[in-house]
Amino acid sequence: MTRPATHHARGSSALQYLLILLFSVIAAVLLAETYLAYQVSSRLTLPFYNELYPYVMFRPHASYPYETPDTHVMSHDTSRIFHYTNADGFRVEAADYELPKEKPPGQLRIAVLGSSAVQLGSTYETTLPGSLRTLLRERYPGRDIEVINAGIQSCVSRQSIAHLVFTVVDYDPDIVILYDGVNDIGLPLTYEARANYPYNFQTMVEAWDSYRAEYQEPVWQLVLNRSRVYAVLRARWGSEEETTTANTVVLGLNRPPHAVAPEKVMQDREFVANHIAAYLSNWRQLVELAKAYDYVPFCVLQPTGGLEKEYSVPLTMRDFGLEEEMAVEWIDAFVVMYEEADRQIAALQQEDPEHGYLNLRAYLSPSADHFWDLVHVYDETNRKLAERIYEDLQPAIEAWLATAPGP
Repeated sequence: MTRPATHHARGSSALQYLLILLFSVIAAVLLAETYLAYQVSSRLTLPFYNELYPYVMFRPHASYPYETPDTHVMSHDTSRIFHYTNADGFRVEAADYELPKEKPPGQLRIAVLGSSAVQLGSTYETTLPGSLRTLLRERYPGRDIEVINAGIQSCVSRQSIAHLVFTVVDYDPDIVILYDGVNDIGLPLTYEARANYPYNFQTMVEAWDSYRAEYQEPVWQLVLNRSRVYAVLRARWGSEEETTTANTVVLGLNRPPHAVAPEKVMQDREFVANHIAAYLSNWRQLVELAKAYDYVPFCVLQPTGGLEKEYSVPLTMRDFGLEEEMAVEWIDAFVVMYEEADRQIAALQQEDPEHGYLNLRAYLSPSADHFWDLVHVYDETNRKLAERIYEDLQPAIEAWLATAPGP
C-alpha cells in the first residue's frame, strides 16, 4: 500500500525539480538579458550623426546650431565647440552667416569635401576649410575668398562625390578639394569591406528588414529576434548570413558581417589592391567631373594616427574593445592598406601629372602631438595642414586670382 505514495512523492519531487530548473533557466536568461542590455549602452554604437538624404545616403543636418558648455579635447581642452550649418548642411562660422549659392563677382570659392576630419573643429575657423580660408585671406588681403566646409561625418569618398554633384556644385566652386582616405581604407577591418559602401548601409538594411518583419513574422519569432541572449548565440555559432551589425559591433562579438579579418588583408593582396583601386576611382571621378563643372580638382590622402603603433594600439584597444594582440593585428593590416594606397597614388601622380594628388598619410609625427584619436587632429594642427595643402594649390589659386577682378 506504500508504493503509490512513494511514486506520488517521487513524482512530486521530479515536478518540483523541473519547476526549479525552469525558473532557474528563466532567471538566468533574464539576468543575461539585463547584463547584455547594460553592455549595449556601454559599448561601441553606430550613431547616425547626419540626416538621411537621397543619393548621398546622408548629409549634415541643415540650419543646425550646436554649442557645448564645456571645453573639448579637440583643442587641447581649451575651447568650447560652436557648430553651425547652413540650409545645405555646410559648416559655417555663425548661425546667421550668409553663404549664397550665387557666387559674388570676383570671389574665389573653394569647396572642401570629406568626412569628419573636414567637418569637425571647435569652430568653423579651426576646421581644415576654415584654417585654409584664414590662411588665404592673410596671404591675399583685400581679395574675396570663401572656403566651403562640405564635410560629412562618417562618409566615404563615393558619398562625397554624390554630395558634390547634388549639392556642392550649386555653389559654383572654382577649386574642389577631396580630403579623404581613412574611412575608405579602414572600413574593411572595422565595418564594411564592400568598396564604396557607406559604413551605416548595413545598419539601414537591417532596420528596414526589422520593420518589415513586424508585419510578416509570428510573435514568437519577433520576441526571439529581440533577445540579446539569442543574438549572442547566433553571432557566435550561427552562419555568416545570420550575423548582423547589431549582434556583433554593439555586443562586441566577432566582426560585423561585411568586415574582414586582419589575416585576409595580410594575405590577400589582390583584395587590398582592388579595394584601394575602388577608393581611388573617386579621385578619378572628381577629375572627370571637373570638365563638366569647371573647377580645379585636388585630391588629398589625409594623415592618420593609426600607423604609429605606440600611439595607435592603446587607442584601438580602448575604442574597439580589442585585446592587445588583436589590436596589433588590426594596425598591421591597416598599414598594409595604406602602403598599397601609397603605391597606387604614386602611379596616379605619374600617370596624370596635370592634376593635383597629395599624399599626407605620414605627414604628422609624432601622432600624439597632432591627433586626439586615430583620425581627428587638434584645431591647431588644421592650420599646419592648410599650409601644406596651400603649397601645392598656390599656382592654381594665383592663376585664378590673376584673371579675376581684384579690389
